[in-house]
Amino acid sequence: MSKRKYITRSLGRIAGLALVMLWSSCTGDEPSLDMRPTSTGSRGQIVVCGGKGDVVAQTRYVGPDDGTSGPQIDGTCYADQLEIYPFFISEGFTTGWPGDDRYLYGPAGASSITVPSPVPLEIMGRNGVAEAQADIVKSSSYIYVYTTALAYTRADRTSFTTAIGNRTSSTLTINGSGSSYTTPELYYGVLHLRNEDGSWNSNADDGDEMYWHSLLNNETSASLEGRIFRVVSQVNLTVTDIPVDEVSRIELFADNYPLQITLNGTHGRFYPVSAVTEQAYTTAADSVRLDGIDITATDSRATLSAYLLPSEVGMHLWVEVFYKSGETRRFDLRPQSSHYLTGADAAVYHVGDNLKSGSDLYVYNGNGGEYCFYSYANVRINMSGRYDNIAVDTGESNIEIEVNPNFEDLHEFEIK
Repeated sequence: MSKRKYITRSLGRIAGLALVMLWSSCTGDEPSLDMRPTSTGSRGQIVVCGGKGDVVAQTRYVGPDDGTSGPQIDGTCYADQLEIYPFFISEGFTTGWPGDDRYLYGPAGASSITVPSPVPLEIMGRNGVAEAQADIVKSSSYIYVYTTALAYTRADRTSFTTAIGNRTSSTLTINGSGSSYTTPELYYGVLHLRNEDGSWNSNADDGDEMYWHSLLNNETSASLEGRIFRVVSQVNLTVTDIPVDEVSRIELFADNYPLQITLNGTHGRFYPVSAVTEQAYTTAADSVRLDGIDITATDSRATLSAYLLPSEVGMHLWVEVFYKSGETRRFDLRPQSSHYLTGADAAVYHVGDNLKSGSDLYVYNGNGGEYCFYSYANVRINMSGRYDNIAVDTGESNIEIEVNPNFEDLHEFEIK
């Protein structure tokens, strides 16, 4: 569909900076930020959240002051660093928008967009805060911009690699080898250039994600704003009543561990990534140790926890128990019934038919001997059970599963 351009007045220099804010809690209990214009200029805002909101297909950008459309959560965001990726193309007058695959990060040529990256984040309550600004040099009549951001904890940066180039094919890959991989907590989403004086026009047919302008002067700056959301899932296994006189250690394992996602796509309304859909982008049959804990004589309870990239390739989970006798045994986690995302929570995501059960989506599929777990951005799976219901030789484990879309519930253990 051809998208008409509208004539705009020249864009002057915007003095305001973006307030970059990582929200893992958008509840009323948190400190509020007054984002109204001040004497030193107005500020944009980037927020990192998770939660519910209304389901509107193809809408991935959420404004910084929109407290209802984006997910709302009460967990703690530990991200302390933000990378910003402005994808753009500059060219003369055309009658339509450039194709999605023509937007590049740092393309060769006289045009450029410079942003501070990475941006350190300060902590406010449960949230991270920073400022950022884009400096723009345009060599042709028009410049088209599509901007995203990735947030993480600085200490985790070596655990993954990004390949940022073309808007539609940039990737994030978990680093590691053998059974040793660790997926950190990651946030990713779409930003806007702050339209301070109305000189930027958006592509309304594409969810207001891409912006363009024409300038009389070819140099300007603009602040950035928007909210970005958690794009990993979390799995937790709590084992109680462990015989501490017999067991020295418990470890949680998975196969088909997801290794690479594309940082563009329609995995979910608030999650503009493509989930893993092919086994080639997992560890396949090779097992990965998700977590492990030594058992002490004074604590008969253990919680094993891990983040996972979103994946439509089913994973099998199991525990390995190390006994003081020197023996090690494997026990598969095969709950007795399937578990789902339902209703509005399921409608947020766009997945393949193999994950669908009517309008519900499998989180764990126990039908027909599948015993497969699936990973969705910003969904937490809590499993719990007594040791003697997990470390059993029978075909099924007597454990409870709780599915928490958007990590929205408080738990007795912290997010890790």
